[in-house]
Amino acid sequence: MKVRIWFSFFVLAACTACGSKEADTVDFDDLSPNSKPKKHAELTVDTISNQKPKESVYLSLIDSLRPDDTWQKWDTVLFPDRFGASKTEKWIVKGEKDSLVLLYFKFKDSLLTKNAFYNWIDCFGAKCKSYTVGGNIKIKGKYSYFFVGDSYIYYLEASKAIKPEIIRSHTYGTKKPEKENWLYMVEAKPTGKTTWKRIVKGEEREIKNSYENIE
Repeated sequence: MKVRIWFSFFVLAACTACGSKEADTVDFDDLSPNSKPKKHAELTVDTISNQKPKESVYLSLIDSLRPDDTWQKWDTVLFPDRFGASKTEKWIVKGEKDSLVLLYFKFKDSLLTKNAFYNWIDCFGAKCKSYTVGGNIKIKGKYSYFFVGDSYIYYLEASKAIKPEIIRSHTYGTKKPEKENWLYMVEAKPTGKTTWKRIVKGEEREIKNSYENIE
């Protein structure tokens, strides 16, 4: 069974179907919702206060990579919010030259998690482009990372590459690689092929097409 997937984190959701080639490049401006909430590109260190939390699923990662950056809550509604997440985090972490987008959604069970993920990436951008598991996507000038666990979804977006291994080590919550499991680990680059993997008990398995779906 093919699973149709979409990658837009910044769409409140046009739900009209439209076909597209998997190698299309999507302009970052097209990913913003029609309501046009405050974009992270408009935030500067001089104009925002640091809202760094005492607790966050991303605290360890950012402390290790960018300890001096400024945290800002991103108060906007995104597509996965439709699927009843029990906990969410939405952050923009701003440095002197660039910023990161950090999103986290926790769900009650794996069924809700997969349903949110599949629907989230089934209608990509304002033009509602669809992509399949294993498909290729380009977000202009951005590196994007999906980490989909049994009951949670992490999403990171950055202008510079971050090694997935570093993200994994600070998000999964275990120092025992043999216990690490991810339903999907997706690395989308501005150029080159999008990498899809599954991790089972610490072992990486490449996903090449939509038929390798998890039941």
